[in-house]
Amino acid sequence: MARIFIAAIESQRDRSDLERSVAAPIERQLIIRSFSDATYPELIDIERRGHGFYAWGLRGTPQNIENWFQMNVGDFVLLGQKDAYRHYAKVLGRYENAKAARAIWGTETPDAEAREYLFFLSEPIALGLPFSEMADYLTVEFSEITQVPAEAMDRIEADFGSVERFARQRLLNTGVGGPILDMSGMIWISERDMARLQVSEPQNSKDGRQAIIDTIIKRRGHPHFRNALLQAYESRCAITSFNAVDALEAACIVPFRGKFTHHPSNGLLLRSDIHSLFDLGKIAIDTGSMSVVLTDDLMQTSYRLLAGRPLRYPKEEEHRPSNEALDLHRRLAGL
Repeated sequence: MARIFIAAIESQRDRSDLERSVAAPIERQLIIRSFSDATYPELIDIERRGHGFYAWGLRGTPQNIENWFQMNVGDFVLLGQKDAYRHYAKVLGRYENAKAARAIWGTETPDAEAREYLFFLSEPIALGLPFSEMADYLTVEFSEITQVPAEAMDRIEADFGSVERFARQRLLNTGVGGPILDMSGMIWISERDMARLQVSEPQNSKDGRQAIIDTIIKRRGHPHFRNALLQAYESRCAITSFNAVDALEAACIVPFRGKFTHHPSNGLLLRSDIHSLFDLGKIAIDTGSMSVVLTDDLMQTSYRLLAGRPLRYPKEEEHRPSNEALDLHRRLAGL
């Protein structure tokens, strides 16, 4: 079973170092120049899986080294600052490398303070999760790096089945409007506010019809974007192959991708209900197999038939969905 490590961000220097290597990606050449040629293939794989280079490092104290040695690829890391967990990521690799530590975090650091026991991370997800909300499972004495005790990990496995599910349900979807694609929570807030403010109903049938039309147009997506996807996907849903054009919508994989926001590579043609579930983070795509992944709760419904179904993509290469965008959507959905 994967383990969880908690790193404490305490000093001003810690916070400054975190900005250099966790809050933002590390400059590629700093990493490449700091490792031997033999390590290059591993680094390229880490860069691909992490969508850039992100890392954290430990000083060479006996306790730090012991925890660092026990850390494996696939383990989870939570970085805590002040009274809350601020970042969540997975371990992609670990190396003892003083040269890399100095390249990343500065050359002026005394040898005893260098973060030479470093580990690469997947692109961190920002959190704002108070320690108190996780105290039922993550009750640990915080130090520079702490491994969550075996007893707590056994309870996590017993209660959730895996650390992945624990992370998805407790770390990434905690509280209404949580830190990631917890769209259901945001919708709940909007619905609550509408009810409280008693948003006015249509005054007549004409207003009612117009409200319906406006809603459909907005949901279908930008007309040019939708038309491009209808043509690219031959008027069939990318997941279900459903072909009733009036019920097909243009789904943006990532809500904003600059000039690529309304490019077919950032879109999927989806049946309206599938579009809603995709936006809610209940459905995602595994780019390794290009197949459908569902949340646990959706697996308890009739939608379970979609699990593992291959994604249909356009014949034209330039119109095919971006793996990078699909991976980001899946990561944000916690799937």
